[in-house]
Amino acid sequence: MPVHKSGAFLQQCFSVHPLCLTVKLVSPPHTVGVLCTNCRMRHRLTLPQACVATEASIQIPSHDLSLLQGCVQNHPNDVRVSLVDIERSGVEFRCGSCHRTYELDVALFETHQS
Repeated sequence: MPVHKSGAFLQQCFSVHPLCLTVKLVSPPHTVGVLCTNCRMRHRLTLPQACVATEASIQIPSHDLSLLQGCVQNHPNDVRVSLVDIERSGVEFRCGSCHRTYELDVALFETHQS
C-alpha cells in the first residue's frame, strides 16, 4: 500500500468531492486523520511539535485538538474540511453544530491508498 507524502492528494479530494471527506481520527496533540469515502484514500495530517518554552518566552499552541476531538466524538457528521491550502501547509475544519472553525498548520501530509 503506497504512502504519498504530499498534500496534493488531499487538495485534489477537497477540490473534486469535498463532501466525501470525513474526519475519522483526532489524536492530540499532533495527528488528524481524514477519510475520503469516494476514492477510499486515507489522509493523515501531522501537526508541528509543541513549542518548547525558553527562559525568554513562553509559547502557547495556536490550536487545541481536544476541542476538535470533542466535536468529532459528539457530532461526527457535522465536522467537515472547509479549506485545504498546501501552499501555506494549512487545513481548516468547520463544525456545523457548534459553528466553530479550526485552522491547523500541518507539518506533514501523508496519503495512504487502499
